[in-house]
Amino acid sequence: MGLELKGRLKLISDKVPQCGTVADIGTDHAYIPVYLVQQERCRRAVASDVRPGPVRVADRNISKYRLSHRIETRLGSGLETLEESEADAIIIAGMGGTLLAGLLEAGAEKIGGRAVLVLQPMNDLDIVRKWLYDHKFDIYDEELAAEGNKIYCVMAAGYTGQNKNYEDFQLHVGECLIKKRDPLLVPYCEMKIRQLERVLAQLARMEDNERLRDFHERLKGEYTRLVGLLKP
Repeated sequence: MGLELKGRLKLISDKVPQCGTVADIGTDHAYIPVYLVQQERCRRAVASDVRPGPVRVADRNISKYRLSHRIETRLGSGLETLEESEADAIIIAGMGGTLLAGLLEAGAEKIGGRAVLVLQPMNDLDIVRKWLYDHKFDIYDEELAAEGNKIYCVMAAGYTGQNKNYEDFQLHVGECLIKKRDPLLVPYCEMKIRQLERVLAQLARMEDNERLRDFHERLKGEYTRLVGLLKP
């Protein structure tokens, strides 16, 4: 009985390379580890979560697919559930970017020099990209996935040990998305423009926020310029 994934979860899984051990941090239902093991993308998997409830659900799903001998669940916060350099690929998905970057910072020594990071922040992608660049990781792939009326970004990164020079706007829209002209990039940018317009409307009703308003205006202008370049 094979598990099928679609949309965001399928894209996350597709970014995981062939490897020995994959770790899914904040696993929830353990669907991704089950899928990766079934597809023989990895020999074994670690599925961890900070809450007992999701770990119990993960255990049930792992047993349902008869993979308890290859997938181990662990209870704990972030990368503290891993041994140093234990995982060849680390997945952190479905949480806010500030929290995600905080987990990377707290568990940086667990990552190891060869591990691939597959990350899917729900927001604050600029914070995640900045953490990766500032810690000498290269974001070598990014792709967008649509589910309902939302668009999600999945990024894959590896440690290079080299400093990265970047422009501020590259933290908001990844280089890979622009270079490959991701088919969802225009609607993604248009979504961001609408969000910024709502923020600017709120700021217009507030006092002493000129710098904040200028920042959002500049960011909206960058998104608008990119849409103009991408549209035929």
